[in-house]
Amino acid sequence: MKKEDISKKILTENYWLTEYNWQDKIRSQFHLPEKVQIHDCTLREGQQTPGVVFREDEQVRIAQALDDLGVSRIEVIPLMSEEDVRATKRITSMGLNAQIFSFVSWRKEDIDLAVECGVDGVLVDYVGNPWQGKTFWGLEPEEIIKKGVEAITYAKDHGLYVNALVWDDMKAPEDFLKQNYTSAVKQGGADTVSLADAYGFSLPPTIKDMVEKIRSWVPGTPIELHFHNDFGLAIALSLSGVTGGATIVHTTMLGLGERCGNAPTEEMALGLELLLGVDTGIHLDKIYETCELVQKISKFPVGVRKPLIGANAFRFCSGWICWMMKKAEAVGRMQAMLPFKPELIGRPGMEFVLGKSSGRTSLKLKLDELGISVSSEEDLKKILDRVRSESSITKGILEDSEVRRIVGKVISK
Repeated sequence: MKKEDISKKILTENYWLTEYNWQDKIRSQFHLPEKVQIHDCTLREGQQTPGVVFREDEQVRIAQALDDLGVSRIEVIPLMSEEDVRATKRITSMGLNAQIFSFVSWRKEDIDLAVECGVDGVLVDYVGNPWQGKTFWGLEPEEIIKKGVEAITYAKDHGLYVNALVWDDMKAPEDFLKQNYTSAVKQGGADTVSLADAYGFSLPPTIKDMVEKIRSWVPGTPIELHFHNDFGLAIALSLSGVTGGATIVHTTMLGLGERCGNAPTEEMALGLELLLGVDTGIHLDKIYETCELVQKISKFPVGVRKPLIGANAFRFCSGWICWMMKKAEAVGRMQAMLPFKPELIGRPGMEFVLGKSSGRTSLKLKLDELGISVSSEEDLKKILDRVRSESSITKGILEDSEVRRIVGKVISK
């Protein structure tokens, strides 16, 4: 890529990234696709989050929001209950741009139900390693492969687009993996295959290498990625898999899912678009509102340090940070002090708060925000001292009412 084209990827009005991501010695190792599809599993994996339930109307509302966001696929799970059947039928009749995929097992009844619901495709979920096949179902390796092929063939015969989701395959011997994947495609006719690290314990380079191997086993077959976040690596693993040539990633809003969840849809989209420079079709300015909706419906509040959408993501307290931000803003480069501007994801602007680490700049910013004028430097110092003291006692940031109270006490003396 030409230097001038790279510069447009690094510095925009919304962000200032590192040029080192674009060095030839880094990029030459990648097999990046032109576009990556976001396969959102919120309505399936999200409901496997302990304590999370989506009712029929809520599923329909979330599906519409995901479609507005621009995801390529929406995954549903009608086999869970009659209510989920009703929700799926309503979603498939909405005329959404996103394709609707149903999660199914290798049971014919699950596939029949998916057909009845009118979905576009299915993820045929079956065991990916011989130990589990033998221990849980009493199956020999060749029986696992046979049952998988039969289910895929049955789904294809019923006009469905099929992804072979062979789960927990990262524990399987390589010769079994190769036979499982090649059989799913060459005998079963699977349209795509998934690499599924169900416990997220791989290293990013391992995933890149595995994707490249699978591409060599089933040339021309799209590779999908399904990773959990038990080691906090779901996003890193997904990005690494894309650099190996994978073209579809499974995600959930807010990172909902079993145990520690899945790769968050919102973080995945930003990572692909900004860090790898790959198109996802996601409307980035709708990310925040979609996250807020899912958070509200799921009753699953995210932590304050959650990337992109947590309360602290664009909240500033430290005096020297605020001082540098004002300096950067004065020369038109506020993005120099941010991962990206909050407006990029449709989030309201930055928030300046007061606490123990606050300084004169952060205090002045907060006073300006509150419409309070304090001209005396001596009074400003007294106010700042009291702010720091109060924050030390309460071990938190100060509410606006507390700031007003402190100012009133200082000024009245």
